[in-house]
Amino acid sequence: MPVQVNIRGPPNSDFVLGYPGIDATWPRIAGVVEIRSETAGQPFKLKSLKLQLYRTEEIQYTSTLRTQRIEQSYLVGQELALFEAHPTEQNQFYAVDLPFVYSLPLSREFPLPSSMQIAKQAKITYRLDALLKEFENQSKYETSAYCPITIVRYDSIRVFQQYLQGNSLMKESDDKVVYVTLQVDYTSFGPGDVIRLVAGVTPNPDWTHRSSKVKLQQITIKLEEEMRFNTTSDGTISKLTTVRSHRVPLNSAKMGPNGQYHEITFSVPMTDRSTRESSYVPDNDDGIPNSTISSFSTVSSLLVVNYYISLAAKMSGCKDVELRMPVAITPFNKDICASLAAPINSGIEAARTVTLQKPQGTFILANDRSALQSLGFLKLSNGYQRIQIE
Repeated sequence: MPVQVNIRGPPNSDFVLGYPGIDATWPRIAGVVEIRSETAGQPFKLKSLKLQLYRTEEIQYTSTLRTQRIEQSYLVGQELALFEAHPTEQNQFYAVDLPFVYSLPLSREFPLPSSMQIAKQAKITYRLDALLKEFENQSKYETSAYCPITIVRYDSIRVFQQYLQGNSLMKESDDKVVYVTLQVDYTSFGPGDVIRLVAGVTPNPDWTHRSSKVKLQQITIKLEEEMRFNTTSDGTISKLTTVRSHRVPLNSAKMGPNGQYHEITFSVPMTDRSTRESSYVPDNDDGIPNSTISSFSTVSSLLVVNYYISLAAKMSGCKDVELRMPVAITPFNKDICASLAAPINSGIEAARTVTLQKPQGTFILANDRSALQSLGFLKLSNGYQRIQIE
């Protein structure tokens, strides 16, 4: 007997509970699978039902010959068995509601990349499938319903200590005449966040005579996005894009015995979703987060997205120096990160009290006299009719 299957989330809540990437909050998917008979008065026999969560990755890149496209799907975690009828019991149902809690795998064991789409270059989506088997068709499971699931990671936001300590790099010129330094206050940024850094050029005290003749021409700071496509046929293909660039002209100024330090600020750019050339998908695309940046730090099977702050110091009298510092780019700016601190802590406390006890389902049996009435049907002389409420 054909049935209607629907997957819905908790009331006034998202499917995903907890904070993916923060295992202490027990990231999980919660909801209910609803099964109904397609025709009133004609029950169905449910043999078994299980859930499976799949991640699908799509990448499109240009090889030496042509544009290539790869798509792969992965089972996330273990399938969840929601119902299994006893072989000797073939109950007939008018309706079955099966609540579920699908635990996401721990990040340290099976890291889940965030749902995202970068124009036509890459796409990562999740899909929850309900696979049903009836007694009339015992040979195989049939995908009766599916729904998109949006996964957002929270482990790289600016509320954790490793991103609040800042970072610094120093590199010596190849001819050992000067040192170039780069310092940042934070290492995690979101859309619209201001990146404040200090670039410095100082003389090598062992080469004071040569360093006194060094003149600074310009310092260039860039926020760079590196996309790596992991392919089977073409190996790893990297694409480096300058997201934002800032140049400080120094007009051949002498470095001086104490060197020079320059404070530079620029912001992480946002994309206008209303523009035709926007890298974002429309707001109504299921399974893709409504973010105001085109991409963020991501690690997956086919795609790796990294971000760097690069510094290039151009000088006369010594070799030019270039250095690069990795940073994390997230969908959340500093204000949103600050607002997430308390909910994350509450999620950690709540996860300690949540049990893995299987939720009880609701079964409306066909031999129940009030079964159809409880589903909103009225028995008439010519059959059943759904009660209409104006």
